[in-house]
Amino acid sequence: MAQQTINLGTIANDGTGTPLRDGGDIINDNFTELYDVAGWANYSDGETTPATQTVNTTPSILLIDGLGSQSSSAYLPREIRGISELWDNVDSITPVNVGDAYDIRFTLTITAKSASPNVINAVLDIGGAAGITIPVAEVQIPVITTPPFTVTGSIPIFTLATFVSNGGRLFLSTDAGTLTLSKREVFIKRDFKGDL
Repeated sequence: MAQQTINLGTIANDGTGTPLRDGGDIINDNFTELYDVAGWANYSDGETTPATQTVNTTPSILLIDGLGSQSSSAYLPREIRGISELWDNVDSITPVNVGDAYDIRFTLTITAKSASPNVINAVLDIGGAAGITIPVAEVQIPVITTPPFTVTGSIPIFTLATFVSNGGRLFLSTDAGTLTLSKREVFIKRDFKGDL
């Protein structure tokens, strides 16, 4: 919906402006649109995702089924609440509109490592394939602590047509060796609605 404006008339009380009741309706519509803009959801791994995921130097998709006890979609943007999700439970981010802006944060619990990896690379890809074909963002997170420990990475992103069509997947890899991940979560927050 485009912003609606109230006609104030030429001069005060000349009868040419928007009637009071219609003006109230316009105000309500504008506020409803604003309240639908933002929202968030958190998705964690649960029963259908393997208890652990091994990450090595070959990029692999971050596995999260969204069925874990820490998952919550009660605060999604109102336009999709109860209808859709921002994570499709098959390991893919599903944006709503072209022009939306999102903050994506992922949290990984590392329970074991071998061959001295120093960083975990996270790549957001919007190609829709099983491998990295259209990378749009990358973050590197140090993993030099002795397990078990938890790391968090974040990616701010905007969406265009390819992202909306294909969704986005997070691919993880190490610079060397392997990491074993147990608990995995992704938090997705929409900051801006592209079709305002």
